[in-house]
Amino acid sequence: MPVRIAADPGDAPLQAAASPQEFARAFAMPPEEAVRYMAARDAVRVSYDWHALWHDEHARAFTVSRLARADLLQGLYEMLARSVAGDLSRRDWMRDARALLADAGWWGEKQVIGPDGEARTTRFNPARLKLIYDVNSRMAHAAGRWERIQAAKASHPFLRYVTMHDERVRQSHRAWDGVTLPVDDPWWQTHYPPNGWRCRCRAVSMRASEVEARRDALKTTPPAEPEVDWKNPKTGEVRRVPWAIDPGFGYNVGEAAARWRGVIDAARDKVAGYAASIGARLGDDLAALVERDWAGWIGDALARRERNRLGWLGVISARDLAHLRAAGIAPQTAEVMVRPGLVRGPKADRHEDAGNAIAADAWRALPALWRKPVALLLDLKSGKPLWLLPGADGRAPQLAVEVDFVDKKSRRGVTNAVKSAYLQDMAIVRRRVAAGEVRVLWGALE
Repeated sequence: MPVRIAADPGDAPLQAAASPQEFARAFAMPPEEAVRYMAARDAVRVSYDWHALWHDEHARAFTVSRLARADLLQGLYEMLARSVAGDLSRRDWMRDARALLADAGWWGEKQVIGPDGEARTTRFNPARLKLIYDVNSRMAHAAGRWERIQAAKASHPFLRYVTMHDERVRQSHRAWDGVTLPVDDPWWQTHYPPNGWRCRCRAVSMRASEVEARRDALKTTPPAEPEVDWKNPKTGEVRRVPWAIDPGFGYNVGEAAARWRGVIDAARDKVAGYAASIGARLGDDLAALVERDWAGWIGDALARRERNRLGWLGVISARDLAHLRAAGIAPQTAEVMVRPGLVRGPKADRHEDAGNAIAADAWRALPALWRKPVALLLDLKSGKPLWLLPGADGRAPQLAVEVDFVDKKSRRGVTNAVKSAYLQDMAIVRRRVAAGEVRVLWGALE
């Protein structure tokens, strides 16, 4: 099981330079925030040039230059997300990625036709796979660290730039070693590492007292460096970029990820505050945001890293809301949340022992399944609505929802919370309906 980075970034080493072992440990310890960064990316986007996406567009989308197959991009992305979550080592990722590409005929050299109609050669080999892995995993970890840096800046208000102090460090990056500035200094908006391909630099948090005690050994003013013109070799477009930072890296990946985190949080808060009839109409519009948010949360829940925060499953649809109201159930909000204990915990363990637990892959896909249920029932004994989702082999995921649940732990107020979730035998459902224990509000029990 992967070791987690301490919540307080002040625990990071404060010596002049981090050792190779410390860097290795940092990249082997996936914090939950790094997982959320991967989950928040816009799945995949076909691109013929890495620079076609610029700065924080890379925080929203995953792309591999000249890989023109969306299904292969999706496969590589999903494997990277699993690796960042600690479920797959780099060696395993490279093995599986090579097999995926080879099976599809993309291993080695391949001719691809760009948007301009020109044929270009793309090459997939171990060196390129290693570069893809390293860049994406380092960006994810940098975004995760930034979230923790922001959370702790009241006690650790400074950041110090740290290099590896070896012969591989770029001369320009070596000049930044020891630069120590407030967390909110504009310099970090362009120079928060990584700052280029294979860049191994990082930033560590410091207390004000530590900065004061070591002021003579630190660089406490930002370097005076110009921006330079960079011409995109594919499009001819000229951009101003920070000196000594590889084009496409001159932005703060943590800030870019945080902006999308803010969009998701704002959307969820609005749905929670809307009347149910309004929120119920937003399911399709919110689907992409819900799935980004869910992917990070379910990764934490499956790994038992999340024990309190509820996961956002989606909204009760307008159709389902109408059927509930006809049955005398009138939710205050359309928001639907899931408790992490249903995914991993005593209740989940009981379903595992009984052989009716929802599989991890189905948990990951639950928001998509939620949007296309096969039936809505009402348990006449408990009064809870039951949603049956698409299943197989005569069984379907059954979700019992407590309407107008008060979430005291997060102080979110009233929501609708899934109280049980497991694979239900459809034959049992039909027997319960026949016995008058359950009423079908809509749907066919096949």
